[in-house]
Amino acid sequence: MQINFKKSIIYLFLLIGFFSFTNSSANDIPRSIDYENSKLILNGQGTRIIFFMKVYEGSLYLESKSANAEKIINNNAPMAIRIDVTSTMVTADAMIKALNDGLEKSTGSNTAAISAEINQLSSSFESGVTSGDYYEFIYLPESGTNVLKNHEYVDSIPGLAFKKAFFGIFLSDNPIQKNLKKAMLGG
Repeated sequence: MQINFKKSIIYLFLLIGFFSFTNSSANDIPRSIDYENSKLILNGQGTRIIFFMKVYEGSLYLESKSANAEKIINNNAPMAIRIDVTSTMVTADAMIKALNDGLEKSTGSNTAAISAEINQLSSSFESGVTSGDYYEFIYLPESGTNVLKNHEYVDSIPGLAFKKAFFGIFLSDNPIQKNLKKAMLGG
């Protein structure tokens, strides 16, 4: 009985490892993003892992490198977060739920002031999400957070308040994943 249990655990970890690596067909992470006359450089990049599975690569782009999360969140300057989906487990519904949960954490459950913007963000995923897709959330002070899917423009979500909450998903004191925050900050 003991041997079968050990074998079962080994098979389970092998299966989890198989799925996490076979679904990780992430695009090459670019060293910079050029958008609307703004050149942003890669500040840091890390992997979002849920239940031992790699689900996406998260990358932070700034005008100049910084490890100061609070300053980045509050800065009204061009910056971007790129999400490269690496797992077939990530669907539009899963992405919307994860981002909504992250916004709740980022704002201390105070999302009422940006509820219209959250709905607008959710509608950005209507075309579906599959492994290999990548999303760029590029904040420009004059237009807000521009959402691009596979480098194609989807929508612009206005406002610094939304930008702060969105970047807070990854960089706040209560981020979606602490080691992802550290990696995006260049650590």
